[in-house]
Amino acid sequence: MKRLLALLAALILAASSAHAALPVMGEVASSALTRAQERDLGRQLMAEVWRRLPVLEDPEINAYLQDLGQRLATHSDAPELDYHFFVLDVPSINAFAMPGGYIGVNAGLILSARSESELAGVLAHEIAHVTQRHLARRLEASQRLSLQNAALLLAAILIGTQDPQAGTAAAAAGMAGSIQQQLNYSRAFEHEADNLGIRMLATANLDPQGMPDFFARLAQATRFQPRPPEYLSTHPVTEARIAESSSRAATMRPSQVFESTTFRYMQYRLQVLQAGPPRVEDFEALANHAGPDERHAARYGLALAHAAHRNHQQARSILSQLLREAGEEACLLLALARVEQDAGRLEESERLFQQAIALYPDHLPARLGLAELQLQANRPEQAYWTLQRALPTREPAVYWQLARAAAAAGRGKEPQLAMAEYYELRGDLDAALQQLQQILNDPAASPHDTARASSRKERLLRERERQLRQ
Repeated sequence: MKRLLALLAALILAASSAHAALPVMGEVASSALTRAQERDLGRQLMAEVWRRLPVLEDPEINAYLQDLGQRLATHSDAPELDYHFFVLDVPSINAFAMPGGYIGVNAGLILSARSESELAGVLAHEIAHVTQRHLARRLEASQRLSLQNAALLLAAILIGTQDPQAGTAAAAAGMAGSIQQQLNYSRAFEHEADNLGIRMLATANLDPQGMPDFFARLAQATRFQPRPPEYLSTHPVTEARIAESSSRAATMRPSQVFESTTFRYMQYRLQVLQAGPPRVEDFEALANHAGPDERHAARYGLALAHAAHRNHQQARSILSQLLREAGEEACLLLALARVEQDAGRLEESERLFQQAIALYPDHLPARLGLAELQLQANRPEQAYWTLQRALPTREPAVYWQLARAAAAAGRGKEPQLAMAEYYELRGDLDAALQQLQQILNDPAASPHDTARASSRKERLLRERERQLRQ
């Protein structure tokens, strides 16, 4: 599946071969797709992403990316959209936007960013693709070509699950010619996304220079490679584009730039997760050579490496010292809570999870961690209510955990209802409908549960029918 992300981005971001004028910056052109149709298309594509691509299911990294993305989206031209940011566990450098506010980032891109503003620059650029409805504008310019590309992309995803090279070849053969024809208009879209993204960065009090800096460094580092990284394949970068975006960023730098410390912590967390299992020696070397802005995060990474090898005392010592030096960061509290949980010190672990929730009441990873501990301690009813307080949410992991807690607590048909939500969030409507049908087929189900299942089933059937009509 090496090239599927590039094909996905090519479908969404490559422009039509027709030469159409761009609207005034920030003004969205009329389009062939309605917002509702874009949401439906985005859900269908996201369902394929869940099925076919390695979505990273780490609640802490996901929560960080969602928070950063939402911080930017608040200052976009469409803050009312329901944005969903996710990470693919792929080492290559890439990011892409899908209709309906779905924005994906490869793990390799997060690790390659030198600052939070650089990562935010990529997110802001992709948000602009969504707010300006570039796919809808492309369909308006050449509907026939776009539908062909959509069909080729979906075929590539499906074929690629059996034979990745065959799926890639089929899509590449069908799209190569049209992508080349579309390059000029594609660059116009990139120009628009750059300008709007820089404005987002500035108004969100991030450094707008982060965007051109990232693009320039990526282009410079890979200029002698036989094939550019996926991101440059789908986001053409020229010296003129970098110079123009840098000039624009210089005029819009906010008086005060605020970058969160969480960025560095999540970079090291991602390194540990990708190392599988991590070598403690490698993270000791990183911690010993880290600069002042990375010192705490590098030691956090070292603590996670020790924890992965169940070196509880070493991990506990590092994290306790970090909490004294760096303050009560959520990721530090959760890391220490998990160390104590793994060491069998459940009371201390619960105290730390509760402390994290008290300080960060909306932090989903803290509630997920506490619920997992309560399940381990055979207190499923408490786990159930811990998770209920996190609802509603678009994080599938919460509903998965809720189903476990409800089943262990013997709460009737709550497990099936929670699993239906889980599958719906992942775009698998058939699996969600199966969970609901199990309730409807059970004569012992309560009238209340039957009514809830029936209502949800009708809604999902209407949604599936609408998708099939489009």
